[in-house]
Amino acid sequence: MSTPINSILLPRNFMPLLGGELVISTGENEFVEERRVIEPFKRGLTVAVTLDGRMSCRIDDRPAIRVKAPSVSLILSSSAHRREQVFPPKQTFRYALVHLSVGAAQSHTGIPFDALLARATQHAGGHAPAFLTAGADAVVRSIAAQIMVCPIQGMARDLFLLGKGLELVACAIEICLPADGLSEAGSGLSASEVERATAVRDILVQRYAEPLVVSQLAAMVGLNAKALGLAFRRLFGTGIPEFLQEYRLQLAYTLLAAGESGVAETAYRVGYTPAYFSTLFRSRFGVSPRDLR
Repeated sequence: MSTPINSILLPRNFMPLLGGELVISTGENEFVEERRVIEPFKRGLTVAVTLDGRMSCRIDDRPAIRVKAPSVSLILSSSAHRREQVFPPKQTFRYALVHLSVGAAQSHTGIPFDALLARATQHAGGHAPAFLTAGADAVVRSIAAQIMVCPIQGMARDLFLLGKGLELVACAIEICLPADGLSEAGSGLSASEVERATAVRDILVQRYAEPLVVSQLAAMVGLNAKALGLAFRRLFGTGIPEFLQEYRLQLAYTLLAAGESGVAETAYRVGYTPAYFSTLFRSRFGVSPRDLR
């Protein structure tokens, strides 16, 4: 039998920024019994990353949407609604959440909120508020972990959290509201080049621990190395080695912050020796990987 409550789950941390226009909350809840939470739905843009656990969310009288970790959800609403969340028993539910007011969402995304809402509503099958959910990749999980285990203290802490909160919003929009196709006019690439560069990105994500080189990847997709490098950079805004390194380090941060493995094990798991991994990690995040243990 579920236990209904009419207030939000108490987050482990609740951090209002920008005068309350942006709010970050994180939490880790142990559910022995099923828990039902009923609360109003806020106007604005909300990104929720579920790192562990599962739940369902019903908005007004619509069918429930099921969410299971690891996932990222993007919710946009221009008016008040009722939502009911149900958390199954015998689980740990761990999450990070970022909420932007309508004004903050518009000013920080550079997109009129009505246009963003209209596009999200279209992707959500015409339902408003729009609730979109997708799998959370290593980058999203790493950003959420950095928010939960903030390595910066003192005066710069709020600035760090603000940056990570907006970074999480950007990733959620990219994942949940993908571009409606890339054309030669829009990217400067042919459809074939877009397809092959995307295939290489997928290979890197699936085989991130392997010592892949550009010439090898080029042969896999039928392009010469120079053409592949140019197409990849134009499409994704970074080079192939840089993309792979960033993906590995973001995944490593997630593993370490979650306590899933030690430093040496994590290093080998993402394709590095421990010494080189520690150097790269400190250069990227400003802290030693051992500081997250």
